[in-house]
Amino acid sequence: MPEINATGDSSNSITILLPGLNGGGLELGQLPSFLNSNGFETLIPKINGYLYGSNPDSYEDWISQVHNAIDEIKGAYKTINLAGISMGSTLALAVASQRTDISSIALLSPVLRYDGWSVPWYRFLLDIAYNLGIRNWEYSEREPFGIKNPDLRRRVRDRFKAHELSEVGAPLITARHLHEAKGLMSYVSKNLDAITSRLLVIQSVEDDTCTIWSAEKILADTKSDLRRAIWLGNSYHIITIDNEREVVLNEVLRFFTRAAGGNLGIDSYYSDKSPKVLKTRAN
Repeated sequence: MPEINATGDSSNSITILLPGLNGGGLELGQLPSFLNSNGFETLIPKINGYLYGSNPDSYEDWISQVHNAIDEIKGAYKTINLAGISMGSTLALAVASQRTDISSIALLSPVLRYDGWSVPWYRFLLDIAYNLGIRNWEYSEREPFGIKNPDLRRRVRDRFKAHELSEVGAPLITARHLHEAKGLMSYVSKNLDAITSRLLVIQSVEDDTCTIWSAEKILADTKSDLRRAIWLGNSYHIITIDNEREVVLNEVLRFFTRAAGGNLGIDSYYSDKSPKVLKTRAN
């Protein structure tokens, strides 16, 4: 069953949260509990073949499973939102390109191509190897692991040494996962003009995994009436847990709150929403 956080005071909307590729949800940071504590119900669907602990499957099946999760619960809610981190954002876009019932989408470090400064120069050779039939390999995550904060990066490094799941996902990603992610990115890039849901894009200008090209293409090519961008300057890729996590979570909350109230005019966007306090992160 999907993991649902009920608020006890339903606002008649639900936010589907999508973790990163081969992740387990830790990379969402406090986003689920933060939205929940501020009156938003959330759901993290099981996505076999995409999330950690399941054998990799096709990206078409990832999309289908998210559709199924939405279809199971949509009758109980007036509005449905999507939010994702990294490849979870890309998956959210793919789903939204095939539906007309998604109200708003929060895209956190969306990826349409791996072109960040920490991506190894030989990355393209892995695609060539896969297409040649050499597929029994795994890509090892490397520093800085999408994290600028040195204390958190050290904690992730220790977990990876112990071969444990961390706040940035698993220490290894299979060749099939990466191949299907490439297919997903290509599909989304070709279908951005089918997306009309309200969009919030939060992107670090120092992202080590993908440059701002992905965010800019999304903002330029989608057909959403509202496309709002927040640019960060003190984080890397996993912005939900890095130095500016408080900014990220508050902007997502503000966006969904405004969307629920039907008032997203820039003149009043910040007028009555003071930042919410987050829990202290243990080092």
